[in-house]
Amino acid sequence: MSKEVEDANEFARVLQLNSGMILGMVMKAAIELDLFEIMAKAASVGGTSPFGDDANKLSSDDIVAHLPTQNPAAKTILERILRFFAANSILIQTVVVEDGKEKSLYSLASICKHYIADEDGVLLAPLLLMLHDKVFVDSWYQLKDAVLEGGIPFNKAHDGMHAFEYPAKDGRYNDVFNQAMYDHTSTPL
Repeated sequence: MSKEVEDANEFARVLQLNSGMILGMVMKAAIELDLFEIMAKAASVGGTSPFGDDANKLSSDDIVAHLPTQNPAAKTILERILRFFAANSILIQTVVVEDGKEKSLYSLASICKHYIADEDGVLLAPLLLMLHDKVFVDSWYQLKDAVLEGGIPFNKAHDGMHAFEYPAKDGRYNDVFNQAMYDHTSTPL
């Protein structure tokens, strides 16, 4: 491998490290919007599998029609999210030409099955939601201080309260935490 290729690969890795949080936060938004569930239901019309190249493909227009929004920019924002997921192999993007214009259609990659409820209602989406919840993320901002001053990052972020005590104080986070723990421990390997 040439030095130029090594440098380019290293630079790409630096960009990946710098933007590491983005994928998780976009996944969080997608789960909160029920994008994967919407796509699975719409894509499996006619009994086809909702996953892979053979699934019915959906446009951003098809998907945004299922969202409770009046935002005229929703389609544009959603299209960016869908392209981002395709670039990260979470969705499969197919470009077609309609009326002389290119149009992107999307289907779920098989990894999405972990974010769609199974027959028992269990999925891994709640774990992602907990790990990207502001309550949990705030503790990462305390990591440097925990190294320098001592202490536990979560406790530092939440007035000395332990991670297993905090849910009793915050009903919303309690629900997030309990659902994440239930689904995570109920998921077969």
